Amino acid sequence: MHSSDTTLPYVTYTVQPTEVGQRLDRYLASLISDVSRTTIQRMITEGEVLINGRSSKPGYALRNGDTIQLYHMLPPLQAGHVKPQSYPLEIVYEDQDLLVINKAAGMVVHPAPGHHEDTLVNALLAHYPQMQELQEHVRPGIVHRLDKDTSGLLIVAKNTHTQAALIEMMKQHTIIKRYLALVEGNISLDHGSIDAPIGRDPRNRQQMAITATSSREARTHFRVLERFARHTLLLLELETGRTHQIRVHLKAIGHPVVGDVVYGSGHPRREPLLQRQFLHAYQLKLQHPTTGEVIELEAPLPEDLQTVLEQKNFL
Repeated sequence: MHSSDTTLPYVTYTVQPTEVGQRLDRYLASLISDVSRTTIQRMITEGEVLINGRSSKPGYALRNGDTIQLYHMLPPLQAGHVKPQSYPLEIVYEDQDLLVINKAAGMVVHPAPGHHEDTLVNALLAHYPQMQELQEHVRPGIVHRLDKDTSGLLIVAKNTHTQAALIEMMKQHTIIKRYLALVEGNISLDHGSIDAPIGRDPRNRQQMAITATSSREARTHFRVLERFARHTLLLLELETGRTHQIRVHLKAIGHPVVGDVVYGSGHPRREPLLQRQFLHAYQLKLQHPTTGEVIELEAPLPEDLQTVLEQKNFL
């Protein structure tokens, strides 16, 4: 037995006497049929599941009366409910195993509660009907993500063995991902690294933060490309791939991404032509998981970001 309160931004379960002793991950897997145990374990590790208001581990043994708060699961999405929708995709590389897309700003990568349509996955299913077979939940072929308002290069797997291989390569940090970002202020160092763990912000579960609680290691390397009077253009390389990593790390060193309404400084926007954060997935380098070929790709700055760099009075 469990109780659920769906008026909150999370689902609450209360452990009953008959459920005492069960592992947390197995208990949740038995309640949520359309989410794999691996996904649930990841959610627990990343702090999206709380026991009595605190983070825990997948193997936690349930106790009578424990309150479990499960975030981002309202309502659960069924894989088969993701419908193909035809949208143009800019494909910069493709073979029989994978493709790389230059994602436009404003496009969500995959369906989520409250946003079931108009995503990259919907478009992929229209362009590649065979990817329906890849649907684990609502993320067929997806091996990493870009925020809605971040543009640039995104890898997509076209079959299950390539998807598994690419996910493992992501875990081993063997795929090089570089980004361009315009940040507030002038960074004095020519290059450097930010090494600070990231987890759910305990004060706002919709955001990420540098925290020692339920966090995972995160490292971002940066190099200054150009300094302006009030801003700095950076080339960044991710060693890890945490949610909102670049944006959180740059905020932490006092140089938030220009136009970032979530992690920015809160200063009124003076750049009228920029309607999003200045962050672009610029370069990608990986060894093809099947052929061993080294693939190097680059996506130039889109027009809206290039226009900002031409506004000398703003910079």
